[in-house]
Amino acid sequence: MATIAEELSSLVEKLPPREQERVLNFARELASPPVFPHTPLPQGTPPDALLRIRVDPEVGEAMAQALAECEQIDADE
Repeated sequence: MATIAEELSSLVEKLPPREQERVLNFARELASPPVFPHTPLPQGTPPDALLRIRVDPEVGEAMAQALAECEQIDADE
């Protein structure tokens, strides 16, 4: 029985070069996930300090869209 690495290698070899590159990039992303350091708020920080956190505009738009979708009420349900 082949190991996972052997089976993966065998499958990737059958792909065209462009698809092999996609698989390689995907594997690289999985192997090196982004690091989000945990930074606790200092004691005595007011709760509204969380409202001043800034995120990437794309992330903010996605969050706003998800929130808007969750707030919708479907009368037929």
